[in-house]
Amino acid sequence: MLWLCILLPRFAPEASAGGRPQAERAALEVLALWALQWSSQVSIEPAGSAGRGSALWIEIGASSQLFGGHAALRERIAADLASLGYTHRLGAAPTPGGASLLARAGLATVATTRTQLRQLLAPLPLTLLALPEEPLAALQDAGLQCIGELLVLGAAAIAQRFGPGASLYLQRLCGEVREPLRMVRAPQRFTSRCEFADPVTDTTALLFPLQRLLAGLQGFLRSRDRAVQRYTLCLEHHRRAATRLEIGLARPGRDAAQLLALARERLAASTLGAAVHGLGLEAHELLQPLVLQNDLFSRAAQHSEQLQQVIDRLAARLGESAVQTLRGAADHRPERAWRMSAASVTASAAAPVGPAVPVRPCWLLPQPLHIDRPQELFAGPERIESGWWDGADVARDYYLARGADGAQLWVFHDLRNGAWCVHGLWA
Repeated sequence: MLWLCILLPRFAPEASAGGRPQAERAALEVLALWALQWSSQVSIEPAGSAGRGSALWIEIGASSQLFGGHAALRERIAADLASLGYTHRLGAAPTPGGASLLARAGLATVATTRTQLRQLLAPLPLTLLALPEEPLAALQDAGLQCIGELLVLGAAAIAQRFGPGASLYLQRLCGEVREPLRMVRAPQRFTSRCEFADPVTDTTALLFPLQRLLAGLQGFLRSRDRAVQRYTLCLEHHRRAATRLEIGLARPGRDAAQLLALARERLAASTLGAAVHGLGLEAHELLQPLVLQNDLFSRAAQHSEQLQQVIDRLAARLGESAVQTLRGAADHRPERAWRMSAASVTASAAAPVGPAVPVRPCWLLPQPLHIDRPQELFAGPERIESGWWDGADVARDYYLARGADGAQLWVFHDLRNGAWCVHGLWA
């Protein structure tokens, strides 16, 4: 096993906990959900229990190869922590206690074996040990200055001279006894929130705390191999109902950056009716993620993904009903052969190629316009007889014609009354 310890020496002020242990615990739990995307074994320790700030442990030995090795994984985790605004120190060792001690010492060297861990611990001062003051003072009174001098004494001698607690701690530190940790488990549904020390009156100020909540959502979704197509922002006010904003995607996703971009557009188009005292995030409907396979010689999947992100951002800013697309309908009558629906490139990108169809203009007139019989008909006729079942049946012969000004027209001859009409144009 290889444990990565993340020490967070300034977690309380950076998490905007304002000295509230409950708020700090909630922020640490969100960070633990973020960490679940790297490993299924994650544990947290709030500040106060060891007197050395908050800490988080991730077992990266089993999953490091999935991310290009433990060095690359450490870099990714460090980059994410920096983007989330958390001061941190990292340490990696075969034991959680060893990883924590290396992090406190500021050693960038990774101990992958217990032998390497003992070698790295040997020259470090005793003050780095997470021991109570009394046994630590007893060790120093005995003339010991570094950890290596203590480890050579043996477990029995340490227990006899400095107490069983010190002996058990050192055995766990070196991996001779397994260290019990309480692992974080992802809930069935994602619900998280944060409180603000001061009321927020600008939607832009909500983006940074929202980024942290969405990082937790991303880790939660990846740990369960799920995605969301809709999530809810809850803007909490003082003595009035919360403002709820629904953020939707055209297809399931779980990338925090994409989810934040949609929320930014939605918040930019919103006006706060009152100051915001807290921010909540809810995602209850979990779906299977949609994975687009890239072709070796084509970038169609990547282009489709980029187009979908543009559509989602437009819908977030303008409203879902403002961004729509045309869909074909099973009807031969041109005016009824299409429908408006929510914009998405998924269906069109995956639609199979059908047989060749007659040439159609993209611009249909709202109502057919009566004209004299065209002088030049250069394609057709195409007969359409349909609609007897709904009382709007038609019987028409369609032609490609050229108008007096040279424009190409799509006209029809009504077989019922003999009239000629223009039904479509080419720009």
